[in-house]
Amino acid sequence: MLLAPIITIKLDKAGLPLIPQPTDSPYDPLNYPKWLKCITLLLVSVVAFLVLGNLAIINSAVVPLSNEFHISPHAGTYQSAVALGASSLGPLILTPFADIYGRRGVYLFAIFTGFASALGSAYAKSYGTLILARTFNGFGPTAAVVIGSGTVVDLFYVNQRGKAMGFFQVVLTNGAHLAPMIGGYVARSKGWRWCFLLGAILNGAFFMVCLFLLPETLFGRPSHDTIHVSSEPEEKGHSKNGDKNCDLVETLHQGGRTSNKRTVTGSKIHIPPPFTQQVYLHGLRFGNTQAPYAKAFKPSYFILRPLSMLRYPSVIFPVLYNGIAFSLGSIGPALIVATIFSELYAFGPVQNGLSTGISLTGGALLGELFSGPVTDAMMQRARRISLQKQMQALEKGNDQQSENQELDLTLPAEVRLHAIWTGAVAVPAGLLM
Repeated sequence: MLLAPIITIKLDKAGLPLIPQPTDSPYDPLNYPKWLKCITLLLVSVVAFLVLGNLAIINSAVVPLSNEFHISPHAGTYQSAVALGASSLGPLILTPFADIYGRRGVYLFAIFTGFASALGSAYAKSYGTLILARTFNGFGPTAAVVIGSGTVVDLFYVNQRGKAMGFFQVVLTNGAHLAPMIGGYVARSKGWRWCFLLGAILNGAFFMVCLFLLPETLFGRPSHDTIHVSSEPEEKGHSKNGDKNCDLVETLHQGGRTSNKRTVTGSKIHIPPPFTQQVYLHGLRFGNTQAPYAKAFKPSYFILRPLSMLRYPSVIFPVLYNGIAFSLGSIGPALIVATIFSELYAFGPVQNGLSTGISLTGGALLGELFSGPVTDAMMQRARRISLQKQMQALEKGNDQQSENQELDLTLPAEVRLHAIWTGAVAVPAGLLM
């Protein structure tokens, strides 16, 4: 008879269980040193910045672009609208590859596609060709924006993700805000085609940086967020001193099915294994770094599975809120301000870029930088309260000689949603003003 392997629950320095529980593997991204986590976060944030920057850099130069192709400024905004529309489809196709085969390959593909499509946009000889290039400009690179959040989850524990996600979001969001300001000056001095050429140069250079510095962060780990507590007597119901012998049995879940049980004998402060050159070089490989727990490829992962999440109210309402707020507060002004302000105030590319870029960048910086620490504090408080309540319930259950109880290490994602109330008031107020 095979005995269940014995493990120990790993704690953080505050004495709380780490969520998720890290493995003992040096290739586990949760065990990466802090400096590598920060560098990786910076790299994926810059990738997301370049993606949205590529989409928005031409917004302040729509009028000269339209004049060259002999179309109205309103029609000139269609190339940005097409790119934004394609950006909503790209992640549905490409993100499953990142979840199955690894994030690193998708990042490099996204950056290279951004380089090639920006180059094609710069040398487009007709407006139709520009529309085609901008379609690829939106479709290919935007997968990097979506999997950036997955990389944050790969690298950080739940009580650290607020600050990390806040940094990622502030860099990501301001790519679309700073790019029109830069594009305005470039278009004034070099012409609108150089807006796209600048994007191509930046993407090409950063492709080489990521090729040698961006590690793989996908790590197939068994899920072990539920601890089953069983109370069994040592011999015929009781130990020698009359007390019950309580063991914690951890049930591992893979794909929603119970696959194994492990006996938990205690807890300890987690000390990551040493990080070596071999570990770093291993991270530069392509593919899942822990093949035994890798997902199997299924056609349903494309489009159908992501859209199936919309049947949950806890998903659809935050999605609608974020989509409406971002569309009206960021995308809308980016598309219409250049045309309207050129007609009303005779603004050129520089003034159009500054009029939207400064205000949106300032607001995004304030909002994102404050939201990270706030949500981290909320999650830490929720962890402490949840653990206290469950331990009290377990103690009460032991007194009542309960044989099976659970210690749940997960937290509802809705805990973070309480941070949206400020934006729910500020975005409509700003639009009205």
